[in-house]
Amino acid sequence: MSQSPLQAQGSKSYADAWRAINILIRSDGTWSGRERNLCFRNRGDGTFDDFSFLTGLDLDSDGRAFVPLDLDGDGDQDLILKNRNGRQLRAFRNDMRPGRTRSLTVRLQGTSSNRDGVGGRVWLTTDRRTLMREIVSGSGYLSQRSRVAAFGLEGAETVRGVRVRWPLGAVEEFDEPPQQGSIVVVEGEGAVRPASPPAAASVASELASGSPSAGESGTWLAEPVPAPEFTLDQIAGPAGRVRLSEQRGGPVLLNFWATWCPPCRNELAVFQSQLGKLRAAGVKLLAVSVDDRSRSDAVKSLSAELGLSYTVLLADAKTAEAYSVLNERLFDRRRALAIPTSFLLDGQGRIVKVYRGEVEPDQVLADLEAGTAEALPFAGVWVKSQPRRDFQELGSAFAERGLGTAARAMFDEAIAQGDRSPLLLNNLAGALIADGEAERAEAMLRQALAGSPDMTDAAVNLASLLVRRGAVSEAESLLEQALEHQPRDGQALSVLGSIRFSQGRLDIAEALFRRAVEAQPEDPRLRENLGAALASQGNSADALVEYQLALQLGRDTAEIHTSLGVLHMQSGNPGEALEAFLSAAEADPESPVPQLNLARYQLQAGNVAQALERIQRARQLAPDSLEAAMLHVQALALQGQSEAARRAAEEVVRQHPESAEAQRLLEELQ
Repeated sequence: MSQSPLQAQGSKSYADAWRAINILIRSDGTWSGRERNLCFRNRGDGTFDDFSFLTGLDLDSDGRAFVPLDLDGDGDQDLILKNRNGRQLRAFRNDMRPGRTRSLTVRLQGTSSNRDGVGGRVWLTTDRRTLMREIVSGSGYLSQRSRVAAFGLEGAETVRGVRVRWPLGAVEEFDEPPQQGSIVVVEGEGAVRPASPPAAASVASELASGSPSAGESGTWLAEPVPAPEFTLDQIAGPAGRVRLSEQRGGPVLLNFWATWCPPCRNELAVFQSQLGKLRAAGVKLLAVSVDDRSRSDAVKSLSAELGLSYTVLLADAKTAEAYSVLNERLFDRRRALAIPTSFLLDGQGRIVKVYRGEVEPDQVLADLEAGTAEALPFAGVWVKSQPRRDFQELGSAFAERGLGTAARAMFDEAIAQGDRSPLLLNNLAGALIADGEAERAEAMLRQALAGSPDMTDAAVNLASLLVRRGAVSEAESLLEQALEHQPRDGQALSVLGSIRFSQGRLDIAEALFRRAVEAQPEDPRLRENLGAALASQGNSADALVEYQLALQLGRDTAEIHTSLGVLHMQSGNPGEALEAFLSAAEADPESPVPQLNLARYQLQAGNVAQALERIQRARQLAPDSLEAAMLHVQALALQGQSEAARRAAEEVVRQHPESAEAQRLLEELQ
């Protein structure tokens, strides 16, 4: 049995795991682990037969509840099954023994306060057995069975009597009930009334198809949501870029489509044929293709073929992902953006309705006429506080996918609605830090900690900001307090370790990084930090192991390849060092650092011409780099071009008069 801690301690990994599970469940995952439904037949002797396969009920769609009732009036019990995923509702007709079964159903009619006789019991006695049914309410998860007592009868089985015990204890008995069919028993009346069963009807085995019905016309949002901002290239018509926020002032129909989608072609043509209606109503139509940017010619070609005269845009990866994330979070079932999908925006740039699948312009115009009154699932008014959209959660979903602009918009919306929770303030601070607004981010983090002093994430984020502006003592104090609350928080340990590393306290830094890795062994950044601490203490072998683990865990950056290259050089493995330096240049082709490392490698190997090529590339990337200029001088000198090296050194001194190293190099060449 697990042992509870003596003190309350948070666990980031535990919280993250629960959050991941909930996301999976909302994304059509299931708790059942693909376990099929089961159906058992009562043999009447205390044992059961497994009839799952024979009945066709052994589905793998995570069944949650079922209700037996006679759907078609043929005397046997059919089933309605409620599923969590897949097809939400299924009806199964019972045809296992057609013509060989019959039934007697008994409906109780009680007093005015309990018209259905809930709590009553009905006994049916035959020449073979006695059966009992109880009238109940709310008998299953997400279900309520019929309040009619149904008794199945076999062959020549003869009904002898019916006995009813009413909820308040009164008992009535009836000696000559009908042998089949339906009866009604009224409390205190002392007799039974015949009741006709429902007329037989043709009932499909599965009533729900799971697909939208033809009559669906989109989904109104109970609370409008700001449309994620974008600036995209106009793919047809005049060249230029279109910014979504600049379209405000009137309704906008934002349509997402693709060249590979046949319904999209039809929808685009319909939009064009009725464009006059839309424009007369003040609707701006933006058709955004989600095709890969390499297929821009195909988008242009289809636009020309259909003669589209409205705005056609080509989405970039972040825009397509932002609207897919939004679509996932607007609905309970988190599914990616279907194509086509259209969003109706009001004049303030807020999404008020979503059309999944094709939409007719007349429907859009009708929706605009209906206005944007509060959308309710059914007619009525709120008698208690109205539920609100969780813009903080929506912003976090964008932030997790690296969509900082969309995340910040949602966080700002939450703030505007009066949410000042510490979690929201911390999340908004993260978006501000990403945008370089350190001062405002620091203020937000201080407010978050004032409301929740034990919030480790906020403490770590604030400590990181304080280190950047030199307030190291305050950062240390914050981190030490955070670790008292959560001693295994990998990020707090890592930031404190980085402070100790910068102070030259390498052994303490190593110990902190090791604790961080133990807490979060799958975080490649923590492995990289530990590798740096080990390398700085001359422990190259262990440092190599940590760097390689970080690489395997996905930390494929120029920095880590460079660190591996330096360690390989120190360990006498020039071939592996060269491979690492080349990987660094490939990981970040716009950085001069990998080029300079390759130049040093080639100089050490005596390949001056190849070194000069790398130096030239580095100087193109960073024209003012002192390091590149110094290496250029050294390469020229090694190549025997003494005069050229001297002139180059003079130029370096002229451009960097503060560099004592450049001055010494010039003196050596004179």
